[in-house]
Amino acid sequence: MRLELRVRLLIAGLAALIILIFSGIGWVILLDAEDAIHDRYFAGLAAAIAEGRHKGELPEGITAHRDTSFLAGRLAPEDLPAEPGLHDVFANADLTRHLVVRSFADRLRLWFILGYEREHRLWIAPAGSAGEFRAVLADLGTTEVSEAAISKAEGRLLMLGGALLIVALGASHLVTRWTLRPVRELTGMALGDRTDPRLVRFGERFPADEVGRLAAALDWHRQRLGEALERERHFLSDCSHELRTPIATLRTAMDLGEAEGTAGRDQVTGRMRRTVQRMERLVETFLLLAREQAPPADACAIDVGALVRQVVEEIRALHPGHPLRIDVSIHSPSDIMLRLHGESLAVLCHNLVGNAYLHAGGGHLEIAVRRDEGTVSLVFEDDGPGLGGAPAGAGSHGIGLSLVERLCRARGWTFTRGSGTRRGARLEIRIPDEPTRTKGADHAPGSRP
Repeated sequence: MRLELRVRLLIAGLAALIILIFSGIGWVILLDAEDAIHDRYFAGLAAAIAEGRHKGELPEGITAHRDTSFLAGRLAPEDLPAEPGLHDVFANADLTRHLVVRSFADRLRLWFILGYEREHRLWIAPAGSAGEFRAVLADLGTTEVSEAAISKAEGRLLMLGGALLIVALGASHLVTRWTLRPVRELTGMALGDRTDPRLVRFGERFPADEVGRLAAALDWHRQRLGEALERERHFLSDCSHELRTPIATLRTAMDLGEAEGTAGRDQVTGRMRRTVQRMERLVETFLLLAREQAPPADACAIDVGALVRQVVEEIRALHPGHPLRIDVSIHSPSDIMLRLHGESLAVLCHNLVGNAYLHAGGGHLEIAVRRDEGTVSLVFEDDGPGLGGAPAGAGSHGIGLSLVERLCRARGWTFTRGSGTRRGARLEIRIPDEPTRTKGADHAPGSRP
């Protein structure tokens, strides 16, 4: 069932219930008013009859008696009323059973158990009355006092209830349209929107109510969907870009193995094994980035300087005869050890060194590894044409530097870029210096787990 129809039915049902309750209350008030009219009329008439002030014949249905003995055959002795005043007496259809209503419990018993429909009024004169009649009985079933007026009031009450129900149905339609208008507007915006979810936010167009919170939730899901699609695009481009290097390394190693013969095959096989392992971890890193998860924290301590030198040798082997000179300097009296995911750092170094081979020309690349207070920094500075002010995600440097930036962000590291003292590019990675154990059996210098 549609939400709009449910709201309309709810409002109409609630209105019908309120009308029913107030109609019932009005009905009871009307019955009380009718009883009050009867009581006032018969009390005055009975007093006039008892005192001899009423002239002429008695109205139909009214009888006058010298005492209440005429009721002895109709009521039990304990039920005979003796108190002066007006009494309600109900009887069955053939007048063989009677009930004197003295309390609310008697009235409930009359309504729900006995069901007597013949209503009478019995008036008993006070003790000091001088008239010859002491009791007057009126049969309301044959005496017309207020039936016409009461029937007219009942008809008006019924018409008023019907009119209120029609008004409630119309009001439910208007209220429903007014209430659900923001929902329809949000639905139209969501179905017709073709813009970047990062640029247009639905939540800014609605107040901070239920619909506003719904729009904010929709913005959040749109943002997540956009990020997922962006991660998918990056995953495809990263795979196509980064896997070329290890594939080229394998191809070069196979060519060297065929050329060098048996003597150099062990070295070539080791290089091929390391390259295959790197490809496996590259795929793992790409999958983690695609799932928006940080790369796993390795429990193995890494010698940062040895890892950088190993990456330089791998890339240098891919570019034999290239004139680029690379110097690696370690600004520390001892090995710089960090407990981190080695392949993540290796991927970063491969990208930055590879960019230098592609864009720095035949100049010089200097890699400096130093431990500052609380951080370990890796600075890559060349004397090439520089980045030209292009953002990290664009231009010829785009895919490599984009992957570096996203890996650093996922790992909690800092990546900065700019111009160096050599007028070329200066790229820096800063890693928090976490405590590690001394170099021992749980790691090997420059190894990448």
